[in-house]
Amino acid sequence: MKKIAILGATGSIGRQALDIIEKFPEKFCVTALTAHANGDELLRLAKKFGAGYIGLTGCGGNKEFASKVPAHIRVGFGLSGLLESCSEGSPDIVLIAVVGIAGLPPLIESLDRGTKVALANKESLVCGGHIVRQKQAASKAEIFPVDSELCAIYQCLGGMDTKGLSRLILTASGGPFFDWPAKKIQNATVEQALRHPNWRMGKKITVDCATYMNKGLEIIESRWLFDVPHEKIDVVVHRQSIIHSMIEYNDGAVIAQLGPTDMRQAIQYAFGHPKRLSSVVGRLDFPKIRQLTFDEPDLKKFPCLKHAKDALAAGGAMPLIMNAANEAAVDLFLERKIPFGGIERLVCAAMDRFAHLKGETLLEIYNTDKEVKNYVYKSL
Repeated sequence: MKKIAILGATGSIGRQALDIIEKFPEKFCVTALTAHANGDELLRLAKKFGAGYIGLTGCGGNKEFASKVPAHIRVGFGLSGLLESCSEGSPDIVLIAVVGIAGLPPLIESLDRGTKVALANKESLVCGGHIVRQKQAASKAEIFPVDSELCAIYQCLGGMDTKGLSRLILTASGGPFFDWPAKKIQNATVEQALRHPNWRMGKKITVDCATYMNKGLEIIESRWLFDVPHEKIDVVVHRQSIIHSMIEYNDGAVIAQLGPTDMRQAIQYAFGHPKRLSSVVGRLDFPKIRQLTFDEPDLKKFPCLKHAKDALAAGGAMPLIMNAANEAAVDLFLERKIPFGGIERLVCAAMDRFAHLKGETLLEIYNTDKEVKNYVYKSL
C-alpha cells in the first residue's frame, strides 16, 4: 500500500486524487492533507480518509480551528503546515496541487527527502527549475507531472533518452476565446473566461488557459522536466483535447498519447506507476470521434504565449518575473479589478520593468516574486 500526502486537498486536483484513493482503498492510504483556507472541509476529509496530519496554509495560526481537531490528528499552519505534510507519516508520494509559487518549498522539501513527487504545480518549475533539477539529480527522486499534456509527453518518452527527439508537441484546447475577435477578447468577463470548453479545473489555471499563459508555463516546465531546449518545444491547437501531446523523433516518426478529458488519468498514472491501474475515467470510443483538427496558435490574439516563449529564451529570472506578474494579474482579474486584456498588459509591463532582477538562489526567487507582485497589485 502506498502512502500519499495531498497538498491542496480541497482544490480540483486534490479532490480528484481523493476520488482515486477512495476507489483503490487496498492500494493507497492518506498520511497528510493541506488546504489554503477551507479548514472545516479539510478536517472532514482528514477524518474520512484517516489522515494523521493536516495543514491549514493560508494563516499563521488559528486556535479556534485547532480546538476542533481531534487529538489523534496533528495540525500545522502556514508554510510549516506545507513542509511538515511532506514528512508526516513518511509518505511514499507527495502530490503537490497548491497554486502558484507556493508549490516550490514543498517540492524542494520532498526532493531533499528523496520522496517521489506527483507535481500538479507548474509554477514551481517555472520559477525554480534550475534548483529543482539540481535537487532531483542529487536525490534521484522521481517527479511525475500531474498535467494532461506533460503526463502525455512522459508516457510517450517511456523512459527513453531525449537525444533522438526532433521536438515535443504540446496540444492546446484553444480555450473559450478561440473563435472570438481580438477586440472582444480584451473585455471578456470572469464568467466567460472560466467557461473552458473541455476541462473542469481551478479558477487560476482556467484563466491561464483562456490567455494561453497555461501553455506558456507548460513550455517552460517541459524544458526543465525533460531537459529539452526551448527551440524543440512546439504548441499546436487541438480543439478536441483527445490527443494530449506528442513527441517527434529525428526520423519524422510521431508518437502521441490519447485519452479522455479527465485529469484523474494523469493522477492515477502518477500514483500507480510503474503499474497501470484499471481505468476510472472510461475509454475513448473511436467510431464516435468524427475529426481531429489542428491549428497554429494565434500569438496576436493570445500574446501571453509569446511572452512565455520570450521569457524562456531570455533565461535568468525572466520566467520568474513573468510568472509573478501573471499570478498577481489573474488575482486582480478574478476580483474584477482589471479587464481580461489587462492581464497581458501587466505581464508585459513587469517583464520590461524588472529585467534586472535576479533569481538564482531561493532567497532571490522569493524576493523577486514579492517585488513583482507588489508592483502589479499597486498598479491600479
